[in-house]
Amino acid sequence: MFNLVKDEFDENSDDILKSINKMLANKQEKDKQENKKEEEK
Repeated sequence: MFNLVKDEFDENSDDILKSINKMLANKQEKDKQENKKEEEK
C-alpha cells in the first residue's frame, strides 16, 4: 500500500514542485510590490 502511494507521489512530484515554486514566485513578486508602495509613502 505504501509503495503505491509513494509511486503516485513520485510521478506527481515534478508537478507539485512546479506549483510550489510558482506560488513562491508569486508571493515574492507581491511582496516586492508592497515594499515599493510602502517606500513611496
